[in-house]
Amino acid sequence: MVLVGSIAYAHSFESLASRLGLSQGLAGAVVSPLFTSLPELVVFVTAVVSVGGRAGAEVGMGTVIGEPLMLSTLMTPLVVVASKGLSVDRSLARPYLVFVAVFPSVLLPPLLANHSLARVGAALALLASYVVFAATARSGETVEPGELGLRASIVVLMASVAAFYLGSHYLVNGVIWASGALGLTPLAVSTLAVPAVTTLPEVGAALVWARRGLGTLAASSLVGEQVVYATIYPALAVLAVPWALTADAMVAVLITEVAAAALALGALRGSLDKAQVAAGLACFVSYLALLPLLR
Repeated sequence: MVLVGSIAYAHSFESLASRLGLSQGLAGAVVSPLFTSLPELVVFVTAVVSVGGRAGAEVGMGTVIGEPLMLSTLMTPLVVVASKGLSVDRSLARPYLVFVAVFPSVLLPPLLANHSLARVGAALALLASYVVFAATARSGETVEPGELGLRASIVVLMASVAAFYLGSHYLVNGVIWASGALGLTPLAVSTLAVPAVTTLPEVGAALVWARRGLGTLAASSLVGEQVVYATIYPALAVLAVPWALTADAMVAVLITEVAAAALALGALRGSLDKAQVAAGLACFVSYLALLPLLR
């Protein structure tokens, strides 16, 4: 359901973005993640509010950390390979550098657990950093006219968002069950399993846009999602989620930082190609190799 929804979403969003005169950078990095992050939001809220406790907190943390990990190391290289390289606007390096600078904030919640004022201050600073980022995202040419009319675009967009929601609603309990069956922590399983499903909207849409020659729109939609996970979700978590600082989390953040830095270098050259694919896959394999040692 999520995969089919992502394909429908790509066509409807492209048509709406062109009618609104949005640049590829603004449409991809800021507007698109508001819709494609819905599955992750459903998982995060379900885990933290409905499930609760340590298991719920670990699933929430795994979602926040695992999403950028999967996007940087596996999903963006997948899009690059499928499109045989992505030509992008060089200004796309900015959101990647913003992400690299801010993403370690996901480690703040346990460090500030006993400091109420510091938690509020950190949350406000993270939200402010996202507002500044969104206000300055203007890279790339204007999105070209899509295939759908205005009314059809709105209907298809709403249907795709509903598919995102329904397709991800029952994921949390499955992750908790799988962690027990595999003898791993919910954090370890959710870091890999949840993003494998919840990244489908942005990855599916990025694949469609990349094959249509909209490289900047495709890449910016992926990194825009990552910036959301480096700012908005840590801001929510620092206020609400009492998770622990674990070796799993610290290693995942470090590997994600390395992969994202490689993508930033590629964007500075105006192209994401086999060098970024190799770096991302090497980081992903390294995380898998280290995972058993972190149990």
